[in-house]
Amino acid sequence: METRLTTRAWDRAMRMLRAYHSYEVVGLSAFPRSGPVLVASTHSLATYENFLLGSVALDVLGRRPIILADDLLFKLPVVGDAMRDIGVWPGKREAAIEILNSGGLLGLGPGGMREALRPSTRRYTFDWDGRLGFVWIALLTGAPIVLAACPAADDIFDVVDLQLTADFYKRHHFPLPLFRGVGPTLIPRPVKLWHVFEAPIISEIDPSEVTEAHVIEHHAYLCERMHDLMQRAVELSGLTPPQG
Repeated sequence: METRLTTRAWDRAMRMLRAYHSYEVVGLSAFPRSGPVLVASTHSLATYENFLLGSVALDVLGRRPIILADDLLFKLPVVGDAMRDIGVWPGKREAAIEILNSGGLLGLGPGGMREALRPSTRRYTFDWDGRLGFVWIALLTGAPIVLAACPAADDIFDVVDLQLTADFYKRHHFPLPLFRGVGPTLIPRPVKLWHVFEAPIISEIDPSEVTEAHVIEHHAYLCERMHDLMQRAVELSGLTPPQG
């Protein structure tokens, strides 16, 4: 896999994007060097900030993560094959459990496309309401969860607040945002990106005894930790949240 042209081109492109955004990661020293890990990160419209995190994991930790993505990306056969080549898989629970049980590094954005479609009036926030799947995966495998926040990624594009966008995605499960980057174009703004890590969070619940109540309770705890992490990341990045 490492020698495939698609993979080599992808790795070069991610390193170029890291340079373009002066990308940095904070808290990497506490990241597990081996064993199963589930990284749960925030999700902007640009999306690729989480691929940059995977690029750093490869270069610094020697670990190529497998990133779960929206099934929408895999409906085109050619695109789907290319995504699998670079370590991006459809977001299926069974696949995620298999990855972690084999000691792999798994990355995902619990908020998915719903979070990515947030308008700029809601930038520097996250939307994990009702997203329990990643918690089930972690508890059923006993894998630690590492939370990661990159609020500045919301500044790569301006996203217009349109009810049509939310309604269209809810009805058709297809994104239809109105957005812009540099000037009136769709070129991503070269904003500096910081990804900030939380220390690994390990549940004391035995994987064989996990219940829905455990998952709901742990999800609430993780959201509290992510809220605090987002505040730290916003301050570190020197960002000013929107008013109102």
